[in-house]
Amino acid sequence: MQNFQRDINLSEVADLCNMTTNSFCRFFKDRAQKSLTQFVNEIRIGHACKLLQSADYSISEVCYASGYNNLTNFNKFFKQITGMKPSQYRGHINNRSKE
Repeated sequence: MQNFQRDINLSEVADLCNMTTNSFCRFFKDRAQKSLTQFVNEIRIGHACKLLQSADYSISEVCYASGYNNLTNFNKFFKQITGMKPSQYRGHINNRSKE
């Protein structure tokens, strides 16, 4: 949870748990009902949503602050998880706060 902003290597995580990569993947999916990659993306996008509530950060700044290395992946996963683009999300949040 504390390292979601950096690159997370599956074999590194498995080593921390003293497990093989395959064993860790099975273990994690059994417990979390999702893959490690899905879990990390959801954590990163949740963080991005918090940052997008403020106009202090551009979307690209939010992208990098959330652990993504490029805007294309960030936009893809953001839309996949929230159902909207980051700019749409920011507009939606701003409209709700004005009501």
